[in-house]
Amino acid sequence: MQQVPGGISVPKTPELLRDFEQFKQQLKKRAGLDLDQYKFEQTYRRIYTMMERAGYRKFTDYLIYLAADEARLRGFIDRLAINVSELFRNPEQFQILKNEVLPELLRGNAHLKLWSAGSSYGAEAYSLAILLHELAPNRGHQILGTDIDQEVLERARRGVFGESDLRNAPAEYKQRYFRAFQENGRTLYEADPVLKRYLKFERHNLLSDPYPKGFHLIACRNVVIYFSDEAKERIFREFHNALVPGGYLFVGNTERIFTYAQIGFENPSAFFYKKPAQEVQRWRNAS
Repeated sequence: MQQVPGGISVPKTPELLRDFEQFKQQLKKRAGLDLDQYKFEQTYRRIYTMMERAGYRKFTDYLIYLAADEARLRGFIDRLAINVSELFRNPEQFQILKNEVLPELLRGNAHLKLWSAGSSYGAEAYSLAILLHELAPNRGHQILGTDIDQEVLERARRGVFGESDLRNAPAEYKQRYFRAFQENGRTLYEADPVLKRYLKFERHNLLSDPYPKGFHLIACRNVVIYFSDEAKERIFREFHNALVPGGYLFVGNTERIFTYAQIGFENPSAFFYKKPAQEVQRWRNAS
């Protein structure tokens, strides 16, 4: 028996563990989500807690309940993915991006191709769009936002945010790039079309789908912390392959790549990993 926050007991009997294995296999078939790539203890506790709150005692019965309603199943995946974000989350890291990383990339490229991986409802992708438009407007930059959850991707395409999403956004950006309006008694903010033209949102599963390539910057922040060490290593190697020489991987403040040198990255700054620029000639010969 384990304890989770709030004092909820989480049993791990042989019967429950076998049932959980069946749950994982069936969920993978139904939703394409491979929970074997996630940290076991954390995932088991979270799903058990959700199952118990829904009134079920077997994981497989809980899955039947989830699968009976597509919106319910999407909601489960959304909660499992913890779609929490905000514009300019960890502002000091975005200052490094604005003052150092993006100017360096722009010196060698007329327009940039960026990827916000695990983008949730788009706060990070819109933050990147603002910085690019500030530094080098109207150059045809491309920003791809991806997530496993179709519902949050639809929200991202709409580009509407609440007050809390914008709490770290500089006041001048909030005024310049967002239109305030009222909806159901709440003040919401819609992103300016000038930002939306840079953005494209698509579904992508970091654990199973092929990775797009040719990016100057990939931002994947506070996403892989939920994955196993083996899955993380594979994802970071895929990101390395997806970057052009001289490109950067931008990770979250809870993440470190301890094997960055073995993968082929340099680490010029905390939270930023660079694919060495000297690979340019080799990359061109291979392309």
